[in-house]
Amino acid sequence: MKKNSKIILIVFLAVVFACVLTIWIYNSPAVDDYRWVRSRDTERELVEAFVTALRINHPAAYEMIDPSLSPRLDEWMNAHQAKRCARKSYIFLSGNATRANGEKLGWDVVFGCVDENYAYLSFKVDRIFIKNMKVIEWGEVLEEEN
Repeated sequence: MKKNSKIILIVFLAVVFACVLTIWIYNSPAVDDYRWVRSRDTERELVEAFVTALRINHPAAYEMIDPSLSPRLDEWMNAHQAKRCARKSYIFLSGNATRANGEKLGWDVVFGCVDENYAYLSFKVDRIFIKNMKVIEWGEVLEEEN
């Protein structure tokens, strides 16, 4: 093979590899989980990262909470089986609710995807309160598989 043909072949294979890698990154639920857990610049991102860390039992959840909540998180991590998605998520809704009288109700988050068993997974955490970019309280965690 000529030298130019080898160079063209190597460049072509590198482009194909880059395209396949890009498609995998875009469609990978594991990459989504990594992005959500690592992205914590705003309160919304912190809440989404915390809910994702709870769902997959990621140790980064300890970095996101007030240290006084460690026993509660330990209990969750020991009792909960990690749920990973087989495909990209269907829903990831979050909102910071406030009553008309100004009372803060905290963040509510609903996450949904198809899990490793190809069942629909719904994961909801309500009343997540944030102070100084740390979770200081969270309410009930509801997890359903259909």
